[in-house]
Amino acid sequence: MDSASMANITVEEVRRLLITKSITHSNNMDFSGLDLSGLDFSGLTLVSANFSNTRLIKTKFVKTFLSKCNFQGANLTEADLTTANLREADLSRATLENTTLSRANLAKANLSGATCVKASMTFANLNSCNLSRANLSSASLHGADLTKADLTGAQTRGASFKNAKLIGTIGYKPS
Repeated sequence: MDSASMANITVEEVRRLLITKSITHSNNMDFSGLDLSGLDFSGLTLVSANFSNTRLIKTKFVKTFLSKCNFQGANLTEADLTTANLREADLSRATLENTTLSRANLAKANLSGATCVKASMTFANLNSCNLSRANLSSASLHGADLTKADLTGAQTRGASFKNAKLIGTIGYKPS
């Protein structure tokens, strides 16, 4: 499938592709602005997909390869991204409230200004991740790797950093 034919995909077409498993590996798909809440993208490879300003409430991305995807301004409230690969993804200004990112790879990802209230990032790889101005209130970062991550201006009230790796982390202030 070429990316040009997918630029104006509808929610119904996405549902059909997921049901028929016609979308197992794809580059540069454009889902921007759609409401894909509750759908299951688990196990897929969607490199450089555009999910900007997309509603993804309770959507599943378990073991999904989402490297370099654009989630700017997306609503991922209560989404499940367990073990997802989000390396170099842009989640700036995204809403990740009560979202599960346990064991996810977020190395070099941009979460600046993201709302991650009560998010579970246990054992996540956040190496060199930009979390500046992110709201991490009551988030669980238990055992997470925050080596060289940028937490400048991040809100961390009630967040758990127990057993987290904080080597070279910028802007971390224990509360």
